[in-house]
Amino acid sequence: MAMTRRSRQDSPGKDDKLPTYVSEAIDEIGGLSRLASSIPDENAIRDQVKVYKALSNETRLTMLWSISCCDMCPCVLKEYLKVGDSTISYHLDMLEETGLISGRPEKNWRIFTITEKGRAALKGWMGPSSEGREPKRASKCCR
Repeated sequence: MAMTRRSRQDSPGKDDKLPTYVSEAIDEIGGLSRLASSIPDENAIRDQVKVYKALSNETRLTMLWSISCCDMCPCVLKEYLKVGDSTISYHLDMLEETGLISGRPEKNWRIFTITEKGRAALKGWMGPSSEGREPKRASKCCR
């Protein structure tokens, strides 16, 4: 579904029947045109939606946290999560398509690594109880 931003007058008028504090806040930030320029473009919004969709699944989120600790091959994730090959493949593809992980071939395996984008996504979700705590990262895994 494509979303387009409607153009409106720069400052809501009295006919809009907005509460005074809302109209004043819009004026304070520079009007609706300034608001529109502060919002990411449609491509950035689409990318953000993909990331949130990827993170909204428990299996993918568990996989991302696991890969944040060390590089992994699908066989380790399959064993850890107790799921089948097609499930692992589907979820890894989705994480890779969103740029949260990257995969590389190594001998007979495909090894997955968390990206900076993936690390940033997890950091935003660590919450107050884990403040100052980063996932432990092994220097070598699945090699």
